[in-house]
Amino acid sequence: MKFGLSLITARLKRYILPLLIFSILLGAIGWFAPAGKENTTVKAEATILLGNYENEYLNNSEVITSLLRNETTFREYLPDVEIEKEKLLISTDTPKKISFVLTESNEQQALDSLSELVTAFLEMDQHYYQEKEAVISESINQLQANPVPEELVVDQQRFLYELKTKQLTLQPAMLVKDIMAIKADDRVVSQQDRALLGVMIGIMLSCLWIIYPLFIKSETD
Repeated sequence: MKFGLSLITARLKRYILPLLIFSILLGAIGWFAPAGKENTTVKAEATILLGNYENEYLNNSEVITSLLRNETTFREYLPDVEIEKEKLLISTDTPKKISFVLTESNEQQALDSLSELVTAFLEMDQHYYQEKEAVISESINQLQANPVPEELVVDQQRFLYELKTKQLTLQPAMLVKDIMAIKADDRVVSQQDRALLGVMIGIMLSCLWIIYPLFIKSETD
């Protein structure tokens, strides 16, 4: 044990200066080493509550999500939307909700691109909703305008009631979670942290260098 301590003390006195310089040098390397460019990404997200007008594609979140994930059907429903599909995540929250998450390197670009997508989706949905509403309204007007035999009046009124009830339940899609950006930074280690890390590595290697002969001795004993 005495020999070990003496050996460590002797080596420490002998090599303390070069090892100290070595640790400082590693710290300097850490300080001046390039950290690389900070990579910042922004995610814009929005959630839409789907409409209710008996459309088997647009009123079902799983179906419309599947259609929009496909390049061909995406272009069919949203032909004017220019978005890199690999940056767009489409998911279903519930059978009636669909969420969009768009990743971009620029916050304004993320917001603008997702806004374009959401606006186009709602306009497309509004078109199909109005078509359905127009069909029901026309049916109601025709029934009300055309007299029927007395024995069919009850059936006519019942049918009118069903149509008007259905008309009241019609609903287009709507935005239920406003478009917002979530910034996620890929943090870069600061100069101070890199320098401190370099010094700590230098100290650790220096300690190993000082006590290395003890390992040699223990193996030869």
